[in-house]
Amino acid sequence: MYTRRTTFPIKPDASDQANEIAQTYGKILHSLPGHVSTVMFQDGDTVNSITTWDTEEHAEAVQSIRDDAQRDMGDLLTGAPSTTIVETVVHDVS
Repeated sequence: MYTRRTTFPIKPDASDQANEIAQTYGKILHSLPGHVSTVMFQDGDTVNSITTWDTEEHAEAVQSIRDDAQRDMGDLLTGAPSTTIVETVVHDVS
C-alpha cells in the first residue's frame, strides 16, 4: 500500500469554504480504483489530505484530482499544495 499526503495552505478566513471543498473531494476519492482510506483535517491554516492506495500507480493517478481541488480552492490558497507519496508501513483500521 501507498500513502499520499497533500497539504493545502489556506487563508485564515477560508476555513469553512475549504472544508466544504475537502468534503466533496473526499467522496470523489472514495470512488476511485485502488482507494483504501481517506482522512482529511485542518491544522491551523492548512487543510491536510491523507489517502491510502493499494498500489503506487493508483496513488500517483490521483494527481489530476489534486489539481482539480487546487483549482476549486483558487483564491482560498496562500500557496501551492504540496504532495508526497510513500510506502505505507502500518495501516490499522478498527
